[in-house]
Amino acid sequence: MGAVVLRGSVGREHSLTFRERVLYHQIHPAKLFADIATALVAIDLFWRHALAPGLIIALLPPVLVSAVLLREADLGRYRSSPMGAYLRRFIPPWVQAVRLFGVAVAFYAAWYHVPAGVIGGVVLVALCWGAGAVSDGTRLLRRRTERPADPRLESGRWPLHWS
Repeated sequence: MGAVVLRGSVGREHSLTFRERVLYHQIHPAKLFADIATALVAIDLFWRHALAPGLIIALLPPVLVSAVLLREADLGRYRSSPMGAYLRRFIPPWVQAVRLFGVAVAFYAAWYHVPAGVIGGVVLVALCWGAGAVSDGTRLLRRRTERPADPRLESGRWPLHWS
């Protein structure tokens, strides 16, 4: 997998700006796996009040994976993918911050043994990832419920009878 993930030599020029690499590395399979797996393990560790191991697991692997991907991975194909377009349109920096807040809520709730808080934090993260689906769904629903205007009524005169 290393040969697929890492392309090119160390320190090479990237076709994407740093800001674009930060955006698109979020959908790389290695980053998704690191974030999800470490969050689940960290929630369990925080539930058990293992603070140091929980923080190490929650922070170190995702940061290391991000550093390697930002420096070495060819993320250009993610920019031209449908998921890349989704990120550009529906995941601005403030949504990324809310997503991070959701993870923090889950960790905090795990420490205090509040299952609803853990679930709420995870749901917040899922809602942030699904923001575009919700947005597109409501726009699609609005389109379906809007009726085209009757041209007979736009003239300002009421028709004598409806046909």
